[in-house]
Amino acid sequence: MQFSSLFFSLVLATAVVAKGDKNSTSTGTKAVTDKSMCKEMASLNMLVKLASNETKLADKTKNNATKMAEIQAKASNASTMLTTMSSNATLMATCATIDAAAKTDDECESMKSLMKLVSLAGNDTALADKTKNNQTKIDAIKTMATKAQTKLDAMTSNTTLTTACDSLKSTKASKNGTQDAAASASAAASASSTAKAKSAASMLNASVGLISSFVLVAAGMMML
Repeated sequence: MQFSSLFFSLVLATAVVAKGDKNSTSTGTKAVTDKSMCKEMASLNMLVKLASNETKLADKTKNNATKMAEIQAKASNASTMLTTMSSNATLMATCATIDAAAKTDDECESMKSLMKLVSLAGNDTALADKTKNNQTKIDAIKTMATKAQTKLDAMTSNTTLTTACDSLKSTKASKNGTQDAAASASAAASASSTAKAKSAASMLNASVGLISSFVLVAAGMMML
C-alpha cells in the first residue's frame, strides 16, 4: 500500500508541474484588439466632451479649479490622440461597425424590457402579485406600460431592427447550444478519465497485494 501511495503521489506531482508549465507560457498581457481601440476612442471622446462642458466639469469636480485644470490638460492630450486615431480609416470603419452592433443590441434588449412591462400590465394576476395588490403601484405600472407600448410600436415598425434582433437571438441561441455541447463533452471526458484512473489504481493495488502475498509465501517457506 505504501508503494501504491508513493506511485500516485508522483503522478499527482507530475500533473501539477505540467499544468504550471502550461500556464507559464502566458505573457499575462492583453492583446490590443480593434474592440479595445474603439473602446479607448470612446473614453477619450467622453473626456474631451466633459472638458468642453464647463457646467458638467464644475459639477464633476465640485468646482475644484485644480481638478478642472487637470481634466482639461488630459483632455488636450486626448484630443491629440483622437486626431491620430481618427486618421486611420480602417479603424474608424471598424469602430463604426462595432458601435452600430452595440447600439442594435441595446435596442433589442430595450424591446425585450418593454415587452415584459406591457405583458405584466396586461396580466392582472401577475400584476397584483408583483405589487402585492397595491392599487397605486398597479396604476403606475399601467401608465408606464401605456408609454412603453407606444415606444414598442415605433420600434417594431422598424423591420431592419426587428430582423437584426431576430438574427441576434438566433446567434445567441446557437452560441449557447455550442457551449452546452462543449460542456457535456468535457464532462464526459472527465468522467472517462476518472474511471480510467480508478481502474488503474485498482490494478496497481491488486498487483501490490499479489507481490505482498508472494513475499509472505516465500518467507513462510524459508521458515520451514
